[in-house]
Amino acid sequence: MSPEPARIPNHKRFLLTGAFLGLAVGIWFGLREPGGPSYSQTVQYSLSTAVLFLGALGAFVGAGLAGVLAILLDRSGRQH
Repeated sequence: MSPEPARIPNHKRFLLTGAFLGLAVGIWFGLREPGGPSYSQTVQYSLSTAVLFLGALGAFVGAGLAGVLAILLDRSGRQH
């Protein structure tokens, strides 16, 4: 009986899933109501700009974390 081949993660799917989840979290944070009445007077940008920026930041961070997770799973799968 031959040994079962090691299962390795599909890195592309990990990165896309992480980016999508990070984008969703970033958009959620961007759409949250800011705190306090003085906050709205000091803001120099629109809500759509905040949502776009936080969504892109979330996608970047999510893809990075998912990439690290995929690499760790890949290494642990190859060791066995």
